[in-house]
Amino acid sequence: MSDHHNDDSAVVKAIRELTDVIKKAFGKKPKGLRLDLAFGLPTRKEKVNTMVEVTITNEQKVNVTLSPKTDTGKPAKLDGIPTWTVVNPSEVTSTVVPAADGMSADLVSSDTPGDTTFLIDGDADLGTGVEDVQETITLHVSGANAKNLGVTIGTPVAK
Repeated sequence: MSDHHNDDSAVVKAIRELTDVIKKAFGKKPKGLRLDLAFGLPTRKEKVNTMVEVTITNEQKVNVTLSPKTDTGKPAKLDGIPTWTVVNPSEVTSTVVPAADGMSADLVSSDTPGDTTFLIDGDADLGTGVEDVQETITLHVSGANAKNLGVTIGTPVAK
């Protein structure tokens, strides 16, 4: 038997439950009961790209690597070199140093704590057209904490 005739399917169970409700309401199995069901074509679930966030100190940098995927998670290629840009430049802007192929980059913290948002833009259309595929990363930079007191001893002098 094929899957669509499987008596354990959710649709068949729902129809049986509905028939039982009608039996209880009218005291007998309804004659000529007809349910019109229509099924559309299957579609992929919508994936919402969420913003990636990472936190580092103002003494660090972090490497980010791209690995493009299709809707079903299979590896995909990009046309050309992806671009990396700072979305919100300000006085506390961290910087980005992309690799030559654009498939990775170092996000370098600013000296001052604060947030910087980066936009990565690639072309998913391998032909002559352009189909933008984008991701955003927010880099949160916090101040590095003291790890020692930095004691300095002066030159001894007479009392």
